[in-house]
Amino acid sequence: MTPSLRAQVIREWQPFATSDSFDPNTVAPLSKLVPGVMKGLGLDQRLQQSQVFFLWPQIVGPDIATHAQPTGLRNGNLIVTVDHPVWLQELSRFHKTLLLQKIRERVGKNAVRNILFRIG
Repeated sequence: MTPSLRAQVIREWQPFATSDSFDPNTVAPLSKLVPGVMKGLGLDQRLQQSQVFFLWPQIVGPDIATHAQPTGLRNGNLIVTVDHPVWLQELSRFHKTLLLQKIRERVGKNAVRNILFRIG
């Protein structure tokens, strides 16, 4: 192995240990790196779907969020647990389409296909 090849390999494996020009201000924040890593691993859709749980109160509003919480996501079906049968009927009959539209606008078209409501 030539000395220049050895030095190159060491730089690639230890870029910060041997570099005198390291500037911590040029390092990208994790919020920028994670989506790229997830996409590289084929998990970008799961990251997108997880945003439903995080953004739920902003998507549905405080009134609905107090009585209904997302509890699962399987095969594109968002499972939402409600605290009373009246809320189950109200949400499933009158608000399901609007909630699905709001979720798709905030999170993405393919994140959620359907919403299933349960009492819990």
